[in-house]
Amino acid sequence: MLALLADLLAFPLLVLDLAGRALGFSAAAFARAAGSGEAQTAALLIAFLAGVSEMLGQSVILVINRVALYRFLASLAFTGVSYVLTALAWALSAIAVAPLTRLGVLTPNEIAGVVGVVSLAFAPRLFGVFSIAPYFGLALGHVLETWAMVLAIFGLHAGFGLPLAAALFCGGAGWAVSYAARSYLGHLLAKPLGHMRLMVSGSPLDKTPQQIIDDIARRLKPGDEA
Repeated sequence: MLALLADLLAFPLLVLDLAGRALGFSAAAFARAAGSGEAQTAALLIAFLAGVSEMLGQSVILVINRVALYRFLASLAFTGVSYVLTALAWALSAIAVAPLTRLGVLTPNEIAGVVGVVSLAFAPRLFGVFSIAPYFGLALGHVLETWAMVLAIFGLHAGFGLPLAAALFCGGAGWAVSYAARSYLGHLLAKPLGHMRLMVSGSPLDKTPQQIIDDIARRLKPGDEA
């Protein structure tokens, strides 16, 4: 029984351990993400949970609008999956420029390692739930984005032994390419994605922290509908 319980807890503990070590710029954590399939799976879960965390901040909108529980959970999953796809896009962009560095053409195991390293770099965005805070919420989001980018560069350096200049090139170029692609596709697919998000959540989820606070204040005014 104890062995079964230990096995059940092993993976969640690995996720917590990797996330905590990544936040502290642990070279060992990124080396593990680069070389271990189990750690790569845990890193992808970290990216998923980062999306869930951000959605929890925005979910105040869902609570105010009294959406059904299944829609609430679907919204969390939707945002979590979008973060995983963002991590994959970032990793694939870094892989695309890797041949220009001493890494050369990557093997399948190395490709999985890059995905693991970049996904693990999303650990700071586990604090995305606090982005709802008025006044500093947007600034916090920028800090978390920058922190994640620096971690990705550090992770490529630590996990693959890349010189810092090469890691900066791969990680920075990967981020820039994926950001440009996300921006272009986001603009191109804005309407269908907006409809999909609205269908999943039953409520718009693109408000700033201050807009959310304003909505709450408006609903709390005497005479307004609850």
